[in-house]
Amino acid sequence: DNAIRITSFQSHRACPFQCKYCLDGFNKVLYPNTRKAPMRYRDPADIVAELADATRTWRLDLVKFSDPTWNTDIRWVREFCAEKIRRRVDVPFYPNIHATLTSPEMMNDMRRAGCAQIAVGVESGSPKVLRQIGKGTTVSSIRNCVRWAKDAGIAVRAYFILGMPEETVADLELTEQFADELDVDEYGFTILCPYPGTQMYDPRVHEPLLSHMTDEYSNDFWETNSVSNAELRQWQRRLTAKFADRLTWHNRAVQDHPLVVAGEPHCVTH
Repeated sequence: DNAIRITSFQSHRACPFQCKYCLDGFNKVLYPNTRKAPMRYRDPADIVAELADATRTWRLDLVKFSDPTWNTDIRWVREFCAEKIRRRVDVPFYPNIHATLTSPEMMNDMRRAGCAQIAVGVESGSPKVLRQIGKGTTVSSIRNCVRWAKDAGIAVRAYFILGMPEETVADLELTEQFADELDVDEYGFTILCPYPGTQMYDPRVHEPLLSHMTDEYSNDFWETNSVSNAELRQWQRRLTAKFADRLTWHNRAVQDHPLVVAGEPHCVTH
């Protein structure tokens, strides 16, 4: 039995970034009167104390941070790591990392504090697409983040989103090349889903789709200005097949539970 005992913690609220496909930074739902969601951080000593108590009580093998972006403040990250080391709270942890806000020193601190793996939203290998989505990352910053994590001995999970509005086949080819180059431990490939409240969502276009909208793993309706949904799904199948031995659990689950809807391959997510 390879099951592990894992639970999630949250160390702060909101996200300062305004990725156009994401609701966390551009949060019209929770913060309708402000463009930028306010950040609220927990004291590092407080979250480490909770980790210690929960680890003892529930015999945890791994802690996952559910923060949309865990390293929004590098000073907070280093204080957390120092406190976790000082208190000898040895449970491994796994956070979501923004590639631009990283450094070799931060990665080394995280590894000493027990960071086992990070998740990085790569999204695309196209500089054009990265500029358009408003995330604040570049091919160079992503490359550095992955290299520094590897050098520190931290495993890397990379997420890619196919189908940004201005994306072309040439951009998708750059994404495939970048995925090859990064050579990470786990890969996730999804198709953009314009959830209500995000900057990608247009109620005039997408409101009629809400009744049968699926999700980013089994998206059967979204297309770019030049790439059809069928082509995007073909690219998703191509990439998941190429990295089949290193897929995230969600991509594997989708592949393992196919349905046929309207004559096309469709999937169930969990």
